[in-house]
Amino acid sequence: MGACWHDRRMNDAAPSRPPRHGRRTDPLRAALASGAIPGFGQLLQGRRRAALIAIAPLAVALAVLSVALLRSGPVAVASALAGPGRLAALVTGLILFAIWRIGVVLDAGRGTERSRRNAALLTLALVLAVGPELGAAALVDRARSTSDNIFSGFGDGGDDPSGSGDSSGSPVAIGDRFTMLLVGADAMGSRTSFNTDSMIIASWDRVGGWVSTISIPRDIVNVPLGNGDVWEPKINSLWSTATRRPDLFPNGGAATLAGALGTMLGVKIDATAVIVIPTFRTLVDDIGGVDIHVKRDIFDPRYRERGLRGVLLPKGYWHLDGECALAYARVRKAAGTDDFNRGGRQQELLVAIKERLAESGNLLSNGLALLSALGDGVRTDLDQALLPTLADGASTLDTTHIISAQMRAGDGILRYRRKGEVSPYGSVVFFDPAAMTLLGSRLFPTPGTQPYGWPRKAGDPPFTATPASPAVSPSGSPSASPSVSPSVSPSASASGSPSATAPATATATPMLRPYPTLASCNANVAAPVYTPEPDPTDLPLPSQSPSPSTSASPDATATPSESASPTTTP
Repeated sequence: MGACWHDRRMNDAAPSRPPRHGRRTDPLRAALASGAIPGFGQLLQGRRRAALIAIAPLAVALAVLSVALLRSGPVAVASALAGPGRLAALVTGLILFAIWRIGVVLDAGRGTERSRRNAALLTLALVLAVGPELGAAALVDRARSTSDNIFSGFGDGGDDPSGSGDSSGSPVAIGDRFTMLLVGADAMGSRTSFNTDSMIIASWDRVGGWVSTISIPRDIVNVPLGNGDVWEPKINSLWSTATRRPDLFPNGGAATLAGALGTMLGVKIDATAVIVIPTFRTLVDDIGGVDIHVKRDIFDPRYRERGLRGVLLPKGYWHLDGECALAYARVRKAAGTDDFNRGGRQQELLVAIKERLAESGNLLSNGLALLSALGDGVRTDLDQALLPTLADGASTLDTTHIISAQMRAGDGILRYRRKGEVSPYGSVVFFDPAAMTLLGSRLFPTPGTQPYGWPRKAGDPPFTATPASPAVSPSGSPSASPSVSPSVSPSASASGSPSATAPATATATPMLRPYPTLASCNANVAAPVYTPEPDPTDLPLPSQSPSPSTSASPDATATPSESASPTTTP
């Protein structure tokens, strides 16, 4: 009797579970559920262990990604993933996960009756399962292709100064100072028409946390190449000539230009990056624009780019789109602008882009367009394995520790040719070698030492050969006997250069973000009648009265005797 009662109790209890889950355990419904969320179908079937196994890979991946994003931010995570071989490994991982998802769906759908309708629904479940993974794999593969293009170097046959032949992704040694040459141009370096019209040297002192930047005027001549020769033409033509003449320049255009500028300023340039002009505009648009403080009205009726009929940038704090940011970087014929002070504006844009990328909320929404722009218009010989280190430094950079320098003719470092001097290269700019070396030592001092920019600001130590004071004691006493002492004269300070007019006052009370968006920078004016402008290099400098210390150190690059030294001409 007891046994019969026990059997009857088990029989009564056994059917209680199927009715409760009968509808939910339909295999086709379970397959669709697992197609949407891995393991959800198994959970509906009451198979909790199978559900946990199915969801585990996705849960682990999301947890790791979330921790990484919270600790480092999207930019640092993206730069880490862009290391050598990592994107290819990520593509492989996503494909394997897609295969895993297929297995999870088929497991949940076991026992589905065969019919065309059920086959179609099961196919839909599989598409739901693998669609996100395969889409992500395609996007990552696009990023891998973009990364390969960006880090492919310059194809000019030269040596790779970064030594990035190892694709293992192993950590790369980086010194206490890392310096890059940033070049803006209208074409890539393998084209013979390539002129480096925008050149900025940016150097990161990893000990003191300082970043020093300097814009190089494109018309500088007689630049030493570092091998005893001198490049007599304008510096913006060196890259293209070195690319065309590997017999004279076996290291290629990038290494030759970096070596020349590094020799001129006394700093080792570790890598070079080139961005073409259309890419810059697209890049700014894809990151959602940039915030810029326009320090004075900029009006150039002759600016004609992409439908703009002149450009007008009012004074104030503005959020600029790519077109207006490009105009801000390129304008040089508006009142108070020239080839010299536009270099300072280009440096401001670099900082603005860095800050915008740090916000990073727009990277995901514009990721594909951004990848396309970067892949089409950016090249570098930078070692990919350095990206995490550089991104980490950029994310922690204090913008008050960015020191900039903008040279201009008549500042004691640069000068136009004097009346009577002959140059076959048109409007050119000469530099004083001693003053240029001194500028380099102040701008790129021993790591851990505070750098000082140019023009010299109130409170900066005199422009002397004495090394700058340590960052911990910026008020140290410099040498009282300068070897070279050019200074900014009142006339030079009033020349219209934004960089020479009390930058401390301009940034003392910055406007709170978000900045208002500038609706348009199109001046919409008729093109002015062209009138030839006088060549400034034909005129004597009205304020060219060097101090005794500078006259004691003749400008070797400004005299005809320079041609007696070893030279290299195109």
